[in-house]
Amino acid sequence: MEMMAAGDMAAVFLLVAEFGDQIAMVLRRHLRDLGVADPRPDDLQGLVVDAGLALQERAGAWRADGGALPWTWADRRLRALASAHVGVRAGELPPDVAGPEAGPAPPVEADEVEVLHALARERPDCRLLLQALDSVASPRNQSILLSVKVQAALGDPSPSVTVARQHGLRPDAVRQVVKRALDKLRGLAAGDDRFAPLADLALLA
Repeated sequence: MEMMAAGDMAAVFLLVAEFGDQIAMVLRRHLRDLGVADPRPDDLQGLVVDAGLALQERAGAWRADGGALPWTWADRRLRALASAHVGVRAGELPPDVAGPEAGPAPPVEADEVEVLHALARERPDCRLLLQALDSVASPRNQSILLSVKVQAALGDPSPSVTVARQHGLRPDAVRQVVKRALDKLRGLAAGDDRFAPLADLALLA
C-alpha cells in the first residue's frame, strides 16, 4: 500500500498477484449478496484488478496500524464495484438487439505476459523473471503459465480448465505446460547464480 500511495503502479500488479485470492473472496461475498452466486472467472479477474486500482487510488488514506486489511478497510468501495458490475450485466442487450449503433467494442485488456513486459521496464525482479521465462518457454507457454498462476491466485478452483478454454487446449495439456515450465525455472534458479533470487518467488511454488 505504501508503494501504491507513492504512485508505483507496478504495486497494483504485485498486490493482485499476492493477495488476489483474498480480494476475490470479498468480491464473491458481495456478488452473492447481489444475486450472482457463480461469477465467471474472467469477470471476477477483472473485478479484482479494478479493486486493486481502487485501492491504489485510496492507498494514501490507509494506515497499517489501523487494524484492518486494505480490502476490509475498503469494503464499501469493493461492494460498489460489485454492484456496478451486476448492474452492467443486467443491462446488457443481446447482439441482435444492440445492433450496429451499440458503439465500438471495448479495448482488449493486456494479458499477463504484456503486463510482465511493462513491469520489467521498471522493476529488476520482473526483468529477471522475464529473462528466465524467455530462456525456458515459448511466448505461448509463458502466457499459459502466467494465466494459470493468476487464475489460481484469484481463487479459480480449476485454473487449468479456464486457461485451456482460452487457448483451445485440453486441461491436461495446460497442466503439462505449466509443470515443464516450472521445472525448468526451478532448475535455472538452482543452477545459475544469476537466477537464484527466483527461488523465493511464489510463482515457482
